Amino acid sequence: KPSMGKGNGYWMWASGIKSVSLKTLKSKGTKQIFLNSYAVSLYGRSAVTSWIAKANKYGMKVHIWAQVFYEGKWVRPVKADGTPDYNYMKKKVAQLVSYSKMKGVAGIHMDYLRFGGTAHLYKNSEKAINYMTKKACVEVRKVSPNCIMSAAVMPEPDMMLYYYGQEIPTMSKYLDVIVPMSYKGNYGKTTPWIGDVTNKFVNQSNGAQIWAGLQSYKSDDNVQRLSHSELLKDARNAMNSGAKGVVLFSIGVTNLLNFYKV
Repeated sequence: KPSMGKGNGYWMWASGIKSVSLKTLKSKGTKQIFLNSYAVSLYGRSAVTSWIAKANKYGMKVHIWAQVFYEGKWVRPVKADGTPDYNYMKKKVAQLVSYSKMKGVAGIHMDYLRFGGTAHLYKNSEKAINYMTKKACVEVRKVSPNCIMSAAVMPEPDMMLYYYGQEIPTMSKYLDVIVPMSYKGNYGKTTPWIGDVTNKFVNQSNGAQIWAGLQSYKSDDNVQRLSHSELLKDARNAMNSGAKGVVLFSIGVTNLLNFYKV
């Protein structure tokens, strides 16, 4: 198990390395940043590792946030006959391993590690997702044993297999952290729902910590930022339900949360 620290932080788009104040984030108790992998191709490895070094000096861990089964459009994890697409997964695992070798990278955060709602239409859906999860964790740890392996998952604990092929009890055997994207606005829910979702994932996990993914604005249809008091209420609800941290989506569309008050 790697040393993870408090799981409080943000998802951050590539452009954030040019605009975000690390000093301000530190002052509010930020500990984790999921930096979108596009930063590597946009600015180059040298610029990204330099920025990571600065973040580290401010006490923050940086994870490379990479899309797995989505590349501008959904990539189906299995072939038509239900055979896992091992060739695609081999290529994607190699990419994740490459990111993990970058100096200062503390973790690999896998997004879109799922089907886009169509898992029930194919054989071996969960087998393919479990395979990708395990293979990525095993191969990354061969070169970076202390790398924090995490994944964003859908916030539908009772429907994970049917729609997404995400089998949390198995995935959590390999991952260090699971981040349910409990975006209440998109689901038309209120704060207590976040706690209910968090608690269900805590109970399903076989070893992985749960860091609650929170939406920092009203919904995808209304990107008005939530007030700090509402963010704090959501975060406290998640923590009281068993989360070991909260991750906000995302820097750029959020009032910065004072994690010291969580």
